[in-house]
Amino acid sequence: MTPDVSDHLSPRARFARDLAERRKAARMTQSALALRILCHESLVSHVEKGRRVPTLVFAREVDRAFGTDGHFTGLHERISQSPALGWFARWVEEIEPQAVIMYSWDPLVIPGMLQTVDYARAVFAGTGSSDQVEEQVQARIRRIGVFEASKPPSLLAVIEEGVLHRPFGGAGVLVGQLRFLLELTEHPQITVQMLPHTAGCIAGMVSAFALARLRDGSEVVSADSLLSGQVSGDHDAVARLKQRYDSIRAHAQPKNVTRQAIEGAIAKWTS
Repeated sequence: MTPDVSDHLSPRARFARDLAERRKAARMTQSALALRILCHESLVSHVEKGRRVPTLVFAREVDRAFGTDGHFTGLHERISQSPALGWFARWVEEIEPQAVIMYSWDPLVIPGMLQTVDYARAVFAGTGSSDQVEEQVQARIRRIGVFEASKPPSLLAVIEEGVLHRPFGGAGVLVGQLRFLLELTEHPQITVQMLPHTAGCIAGMVSAFALARLRDGSEVVSADSLLSGQVSGDHDAVARLKQRYDSIRAHAQPKNVTRQAIEGAIAKWTS
């Protein structure tokens, strides 16, 4: 018996494939489907190409449009339970696209939104199967696309000085990442600042976290650790992390000094 190719697809890839097949079988254009399920045509395109994770509402509307009796809703549930993306899928697909301003702190690596493919792959190496790692990598590098929106958010990212000298994937991968980061420091919506070693130990600096203010004025945080992570809009949690972020950023170097540090690291790793 020939195995079903779909058995080897991730839930997200299967959702994309099945959506395109159902739409074409119904002789519908992406525009016609978008009109039927009341969404933008670009969203249909992005989901079919695997660039966006479908929301539960999107999955339900597709089931209704094609009469597929929960097929796409079931795939959505499997996507949300994927060990590759897990809890962070909500932050990437629901929070970041709605953000007005984002704040990021990471003491160990270049912030995920600003990573190159090779650097992200080195960071995730050994964390799961090759398919799971690749899913994580692709999800991570797609995040930079949020700055191409008509109303892009602002990002204030603070990195620890040691990140510039931690060669994930080897010197060549790090140099490529640092050159890309240097380019991004010129982006009008992105501010990168470095926390120097001399800052010492500051409350809250030992683990990565991010904050976002959304278009409706609400604020959300995400906190990551080795064993778990969470996305929360709890007022106390937001207040605590905002205070910690302000404390960390108060000790960070200005943009021009940060650029010089990145340039110095590139010179070091290319010498």
